[in-house]
Amino acid sequence: MVESASFIGDVSFANFLLFLFVVLFTFALGSILNALTLKLLKDRTKPVIQKTVSKTVMYLVYGLGLYLAFGKIINFNFPAGLAALGILGIGLLLPAVPLLQNIASGFVLTLERPFKEEDIVEVNGTLCKVRNVMLRKTVFRAFDGRIIIIPNILFMTSSPIINYSKGEFIKLSLPVDIKSPSDKEKAIEVIQRICTANPNILPNVPEKKMDRIMKLVEIPAHFFTIPKNVKALSPRVMIKNVNKDKLSLEVWFWIWDIFRKELIISSFYGKLIEEFEKEKIKFG
Repeated sequence: MVESASFIGDVSFANFLLFLFVVLFTFALGSILNALTLKLLKDRTKPVIQKTVSKTVMYLVYGLGLYLAFGKIINFNFPAGLAALGILGIGLLLPAVPLLQNIASGFVLTLERPFKEEDIVEVNGTLCKVRNVMLRKTVFRAFDGRIIIIPNILFMTSSPIINYSKGEFIKLSLPVDIKSPSDKEKAIEVIQRICTANPNILPNVPEKKMDRIMKLVEIPAHFFTIPKNVKALSPRVMIKNVNKDKLSLEVWFWIWDIFRKELIISSFYGKLIEEFEKEKIKFG
């Protein structure tokens, strides 16, 4: 008991019971306040603000409660405790390393905010909505209904996130092959006509959305990869390959509603089949 006294003060049985009570009470109180805060802010603020405030309250309660339990009730000295445990202490810490890495990554995500709750993102090729960003993990809901849970450390090392909510428009590149190169001009004219008529393809966007896009594409002027006016986002048809059997085209157009991406693509190809039949253009 001589060694233990160096990192834990004289702990009576009553203090030990008080320590257990404070730890359990801390986690219970934190969870309750988290739920109450969410309920209180519901319908008053945006979901991202609700969750940020509720989590802040919960983690503050956790921090204060654990500090009181370990630092004040049993007077635990962490450096002395690990030194006394020696190899055993290292062995106990090793399994906790991934947990600590995930928690540290959670803090980085909280500070940098590459994505937040309710954002529309793409994770490993799957389109999702961010459901809950926690210290150790992040929960996503895929558009097909799946719940995807990813440890936060992966966002720092190997799982890039495409955040569609932070952008204003998305470029799509669709292949179109035609059999006869002589139909090139007619095919390009048909494709341009279809894109121009589609209300979901730029520059056909609602006035409010157009204002936001114009502000984005106008600045900064030195950033040449962003077009300086929205006309630069008009549909384009590029020739990708030519051989004796077919002519390969690639259609570029920009959309502003990621939710409708698959429907827009399907609508484009459906209309293309219909118009090519009218113009007697054969697919390659």
